Amino acid sequence: MSQARLGVDIGSRAVHLVLWDGKSIKKSVAEPLPEGLVKEGRIVSSAAMTEFFKDLRKQYHLPSGHVSLVLHSNECFCRRFDVPAMTHSQLKVNLSYEFRDFITQEKEKYFYDYAVLDRLEEGAKLDLMAAAVAKETIAAYDLMLRKAGFRLRVAIPEEMAYTNLFSRFQPQAVQGSVCLLDLGHAAVALHMLKDGRHQSGRNMDFGCSALDDVIAERFNVAPYVACTYRESNFEGCQDLPACQDIYGRMALEVLKAVNYYNYSNAEQPVEQIYCWGGGMKIEPLLASLRETLSVPVEGWEKLFTALDREPSSLLALGAAAQRG
Repeated sequence: MSQARLGVDIGSRAVHLVLWDGKSIKKSVAEPLPEGLVKEGRIVSSAAMTEFFKDLRKQYHLPSGHVSLVLHSNECFCRRFDVPAMTHSQLKVNLSYEFRDFITQEKEKYFYDYAVLDRLEEGAKLDLMAAAVAKETIAAYDLMLRKAGFRLRVAIPEEMAYTNLFSRFQPQAVQGSVCLLDLGHAAVALHMLKDGRHQSGRNMDFGCSALDDVIAERFNVAPYVACTYRESNFEGCQDLPACQDIYGRMALEVLKAVNYYNYSNAEQPVEQIYCWGGGMKIEPLLASLRETLSVPVEGWEKLFTALDREPSSLLALGAAAQRG
């Protein structure tokens, strides 16, 4: 257990933890967050989050070892691009210039890192995935986790977590393009991968919480209560006409994103869509996706067949599997 690493994915509604020892999932935890602790993807109170993690550590007997943290798109910049072959020292110097169109503060206020995905043109070029994150963001996470008894070892963008999933848990190399569809609470996220490597991503500005709003109005309850109604399909609330409208909107937005990707990648269009997240438990939503989209829509387990059991979060598992 001492060699295990804890992957941490802090979502808008829950914290997901996956303890991975390099061979199998030892523990998998999904714990709802206190109401209002995370708003618009930001932690409202670091002190309260620290106490929350302390409680998790005690409740689930988690080791005080290294933590691998998922950084979401609102916390870091991640890009994939080609550069002429150069040394590690040269790359460290040049990385900041690749983010000059995204960063508004002084470049010295950011950490930069990269992974070499491939060597192109007989080694003359490097295919890189690179990220930039504010130093104050990492410092805040590091302090919060240390106070809770953990040690932040690595923090990786969600794009890298997806790539790790393909390299570690897909027995046979995936050729062609697939869409990974995270049917989350606050947003629906689409990630396009080609030959097992991240190509592009897009977040919708609404997710399953939009269903909670209409269910709350129908039953005259608070949205957090409506969430439990949705999850248990209380009185068939998933089939409300207003919910059906939201399913249709989601499916249409996914169709637009897939069509746009296919237009830009006509030689390798999307051949399959794999879903996960809370929305996977909503059968009418999956039915709407399958009716709207012209490619098969499956659950994540059809893709990552090497997993011995379902993790609380695929992203947390992808982070735990990060080497370094």
